[in-house]
Amino acid sequence: MKVAAVVVLVTVCGCTAPRTLRLEFLTREGCVQTNIMRARLDNAIESIGKPISYDVVDLDALRNDDVRKGYPTPTILRDSVDLFGMTPPTPPYPQPT
Repeated sequence: MKVAAVVVLVTVCGCTAPRTLRLEFLTREGCVQTNIMRARLDNAIESIGKPISYDVVDLDALRNDDVRKGYPTPTILRDSVDLFGMTPPTPPYPQPT
């Protein structure tokens, strides 16, 4: 999984021209996969050697009409698109379980 994350990050971030990259790590209180996914993201970023930062977004703090509320947690978005290709959710958004 770690190698796949590095490959995806290198592919989407590019290794040639520097540019502004907006990454968001979507999570919520009680998500059991958050710690491992965040550690893998941090390791992947570190391994490519580029200074990439990301925002941690608490889905429970968002407005109900925010499309990000429809994603499962954890999810990583790059420029508002799921890093692994998940289709954007459409209303009505499912309630967290």
